[in-house]
Amino acid sequence: MKIKYMLLSVSCLMALPLIQAQADPIPLVNGDFSANGTAKVFFWDSTGAQTSLIPGWTPTGPGAAINYDLGGAYVGNSGVQTSGNYGGAEHLFLDSYDPAVYQTTAYTIASGDQYTLDINVSGEWAADGNHNTTLSLYYLDGSTRVVFASDSFNTPNAWAWTPEVLTGTAPGAGVGDLIGISIQNSTPEGLPTSNADSYTAYGSVVLSSVAVPEPASIALFGLGGLALLAFRRRA
Repeated sequence: MKIKYMLLSVSCLMALPLIQAQADPIPLVNGDFSANGTAKVFFWDSTGAQTSLIPGWTPTGPGAAINYDLGGAYVGNSGVQTSGNYGGAEHLFLDSYDPAVYQTTAYTIASGDQYTLDINVSGEWAADGNHNTTLSLYYLDGSTRVVFASDSFNTPNAWAWTPEVLTGTAPGAGVGDLIGISIQNSTPEGLPTSNADSYTAYGSVVLSSVAVPEPASIALFGLGGLALLAFRRRA
């Protein structure tokens, strides 16, 4: 009987790493977009130069949307602002004519780990009422962002948050490199001069990792389970 309980205890200990496998948050800079308080801030100024006023986030290129707040020039119309529709919280807003924004974290990719990006999305305006968003996970190879997971999804005009999730595992080539995320309002529209651009809001960006158990650990767990079953049959 004592041996039986000992094997039961060993089996439980073997199962513990699997049971305790949970998502560990990866720190993001300004993941809730609150760093600018309640101010409305753009990624570019009236000349089209990047402002670097929004901590943690960088556009992948120059803006193209018309910005009436900055004199009506085609310098980009994406940034952060607050809105009563989201409880007064500051959020990211992206114009469909503008490029994606990204953030490279200080987290180093580990072999076999799975990464999950959670984000709130809200469609604010689109000519046909539908918004497309593209989320991407990448690793930084030198100065090159190499995407290893990407997904696009549709969000209707709602002015309310819809949670979206992207999950991916980095390839061996990315192990040891820094992980990053990219967000793009990829709604297809006409030329910027047609003023048919769409606006999509984003909030509460969370990136996390889950350590995938090694095959050897799973094998030990299986052996422990088989031993327990054998003693149960004898009993």
